[in-house]
Amino acid sequence: MVRMSGTTVSDEPESLSAGVVTRLEEEILKGVRRPGDRLDERQLAEQFGMSRTPVREALQRLAASGLVVSRGRQGLQVAQMSLADLLDAFVVVAELEGIASSQAARRIQVEQRARLQAAHRACAEAAAAEDAELFYTANREFHEVIAAASHNRILQDELRRLTLKISPYRRTITYQPGRMHSSIPEHERVMDAILRGDGVQAAQMMRAHVTLLGEGLSDLLHFLRASGEQSLISEIS
Repeated sequence: MVRMSGTTVSDEPESLSAGVVTRLEEEILKGVRRPGDRLDERQLAEQFGMSRTPVREALQRLAASGLVVSRGRQGLQVAQMSLADLLDAFVVVAELEGIASSQAARRIQVEQRARLQAAHRACAEAAAAEDAELFYTANREFHEVIAAASHNRILQDELRRLTLKISPYRRTITYQPGRMHSSIPEHERVMDAILRGDGVQAAQMMRAHVTLLGEGLSDLLHFLRASGEQSLISEIS
């Protein structure tokens, strides 16, 4: 709180707005809110137990970042990506995560090495148990630890912004038959390169892991159609 000319001015609305942004981002990451879902200002205010002002401000911030879009009379919605944009996003994320892996190989700290190994084990255990939700959570941790280990704040900010946009699609990919199991050796190659300080190899392995090209794209489109998940993408041709 700030006191000015005898009047107390609270920073509470800004804090509330930032809190709503964080909560909505986390719900999108966890798949609670999906591309195309409507975001009603009044309903969100009731859900979060606050006035509509901080909710409105939060939605404006999310719209500015591209995570939320206006659909005219339909109101605000969680943004959907076109097929072309999705492909471009995965290419960019692959490059950014490749850079993060390269820098992590040089900068990773002892505690982060332990966290990375623990996340890798958690992914392997989830895959063995065929637990896609647990795998998705562990997979997020694996990638987030590497981003943090880069100690590059600019890179981390850009990665988070794009990760929020592609997270529903990454979640969908997790449910493709065999995808969890194929990720484990891919993760291991990335992790081993980072832990032995080989930035070039770490970047190469991470880019190969993330990039959605060739058969991976074909499989994704097939899975979206077969599972009734076409609504995730605004155009599938």
